[in-house]
Amino acid sequence: MLALDIFGPITGAICVYFGFRKSGFAGVVIMTISLVAAAYATEIWQLYLTQGILYGFGGSLTYFSTLSLPSQWFRRNRGLATGIIISGGGIGGIWLSPLISKLLESKGLRCTMMCCAIAHFVILTPLVMLFKSLVETGRERAKRIAQFGYRKGESKDSEKKHKFIDFTVLKEVRFCLLFVAGIFVISGYFVPFFYINSYAIQHGVDASSAALMVGLMNGSSAIGRVIMGMVSDIIGPINALFISTLAATFSLLLIWTFAKTAAMMFVFSVVYGFCCGTYPSSTVSVTGAICGPEKLAVVTGIIFAGMAIGSGVGAPIAGAILDTVGHKTDYMGVIIFAGAVMSLGTVILFFLKFKTNKNMFSRV
Repeated sequence: MLALDIFGPITGAICVYFGFRKSGFAGVVIMTISLVAAAYATEIWQLYLTQGILYGFGGSLTYFSTLSLPSQWFRRNRGLATGIIISGGGIGGIWLSPLISKLLESKGLRCTMMCCAIAHFVILTPLVMLFKSLVETGRERAKRIAQFGYRKGESKDSEKKHKFIDFTVLKEVRFCLLFVAGIFVISGYFVPFFYINSYAIQHGVDASSAALMVGLMNGSSAIGRVIMGMVSDIIGPINALFISTLAATFSLLLIWTFAKTAAMMFVFSVVYGFCCGTYPSSTVSVTGAICGPEKLAVVTGIIFAGMAIGSGVGAPIAGAILDTVGHKTDYMGVIIFAGAVMSLGTVILFFLKFKTNKNMFSRV
């Protein structure tokens, strides 16, 4: 996951230049090769290289191709379309993890990796072949200019807008606010996913019920992404992003803090999953609203690279807090940390909303 996001600016630029279908298929091939290589790994560093870095790069190519296309095809229901597509991640989390666990127990690592490699290629190849872009790719544009010259109203000055990775977007204040907000929000975003299991077991919940809580978070996040996608089309993507992040932060601080029974933990898992799951999909919609759909893959990749910083530091810091302050048994410090960084991210999103339109009740 970390490598997938870090490669975002590069793979997003590749998608824009070579096209979504070619980039998506290249990603499928790279993921398949990486899983086959991981099946024959004999050292931990080999797994980091194959299943970590190589798979992350391939997954990033396919992922950002998938994220960016709905904004080209949908204008009226763009939020809903993006929410439905990203909800697949939550749905996959429900059944894929238990299935892989069973395969590992019964067939071992090598057979499991080979099965995953075959499934990746067989399932994803026909899907990425359906990708179709409405926007001219960078490569097509370069060929057109070389053969026929510039179109009417198009000049060499416009080449500045067609850099391979265009970091000039960082001059846009609203984009920078979204980028920084993503770092803080994601620093706390994954903490419940990583620690609700051990938290529940610590409070006397059996292991199978504790594992189910993570599955419920994934499942409810899929539902939340679809519903909040519909809401964002009505009230605006920035409003939807701010409200859902605020609700997720409140659920973390006000429900998880007092969740001492299995029933309350299940309530928290459903509520938090529903609210927090909308962040990736709404972020894509907000990025499209700020920067436009033409280079959405590139700018979304930059945003997700920022999120990678948050996901890379958030869970380890929470773990350090649990080990030192909580003495491996008291999770209050973990909850406060996650709530604090998400609160700070929510405040930044409020400034983003205010920067876009000073009318608090406007559709943005």
